[in-house]
Amino acid sequence: MKKTTLLLTLILVSLSVYPQDEKYLKTMTQTIELMENASGSDEYLKCASQFERIAMAEKSQWLPYYYGANTLVVMSFDEPDGDQRDLLLDRAQQLLDQALELAPEESELHVLQAFLYPSRIMVDPMGRGMLYMEKMFVSLETAKALNPDNPRIYFLEGINKLNLPPSMGGGAEVAKPILEVASAKFAAFHNDDLLWPDWGEDENQAELDKLQ
Repeated sequence: MKKTTLLLTLILVSLSVYPQDEKYLKTMTQTIELMENASGSDEYLKCASQFERIAMAEKSQWLPYYYGANTLVVMSFDEPDGDQRDLLLDRAQQLLDQALELAPEESELHVLQAFLYPSRIMVDPMGRGMLYMEKMFVSLETAKALNPDNPRIYFLEGINKLNLPPSMGGGAEVAKPILEVASAKFAAFHNDDLLWPDWGEDENQAELDKLQ
């Protein structure tokens, strides 16, 4: 009798867990696809809001917060008004902070933090450049310490060097070998999670092609 009760309990648990997992995977996959095809502020905001709703329903998952923040950061680069850009980035930072509470040692989150800072700089390059540049390097070094095989670390590092003048330690000659490291890391990188971030590879190759 005890064995039968245990078996029924396991079946009920399975029925309640697996459909929820399937629903989460399906909703996240659909929203990620919408994000990747978004073309305007309304569509980006819709995606970010959807990721927030998923995060509220799946409180132990850091990826919905990650994608919500990432959507807003990407959107911010096209926002010409500095005040509006800061508002978007403030919201992105809130989501990213929530993700970091769940997974403080996840390399991808520190990479996203490093990706956020250049948009802050663009609001006021002269006033913010040094502060946020330093913060970006710290985030990239943290990400590298947590997972040196994460290709997005080297992609962002290479892009940063590419956009710095040689007098500040940048330029094409400095950036190219870093982008080549990123390319090799992208080729070798694998994660079984179907929702895992995969951005940067095409952009990295495009920059390398320009340097040939």
